Amino acid sequence: MSRTNESSLQLEIMSWIKRDQYAYLATADKKQPHVRPVVLFMVEDSYHIVTFSGDSKVQQINNNKQVEICIPISEDSQNGYIRLIGLAHIVTKADEKRDATEYCYFFDEYFRGFDDPDFTLISFDPTEAEYLRPGETYSQSCQLKRY
Repeated sequence: MSRTNESSLQLEIMSWIKRDQYAYLATADKKQPHVRPVVLFMVEDSYHIVTFSGDSKVQQINNNKQVEICIPISEDSQNGYIRLIGLAHIVTKADEKRDATEYCYFFDEYFRGFDDPDFTLISFDPTEAEYLRPGETYSQSCQLKRY
């Protein structure tokens, strides 16, 4: 296992998550954590998730903004992961919602437009990361800055 300085580690993590990623979002209600698959995508330097307005994750985020995202990664038949800890927010500004829909490859399959009442956009602001390189045994952690 090779330890990496924090700045290099941040850049390596960012290189994995700058593309659309299938990920797992963990939220919590009063008594129970909830994990579900999502697509995490970037709009400039911001992370977003598209969902239906009636999904339970929307209410859970409104009640508790602390979430975690886990991105499984693989390379050369070896597996690893990136865990991102941070805050999620429900986006209400129409211009932000409109702009984000342009980056979501599946948006038009599910929604009539950015003003569709069934559409909710979640923004995610990660503050910490844990990274297990594919094929390694021990993870490394760092504060996560945006580049």
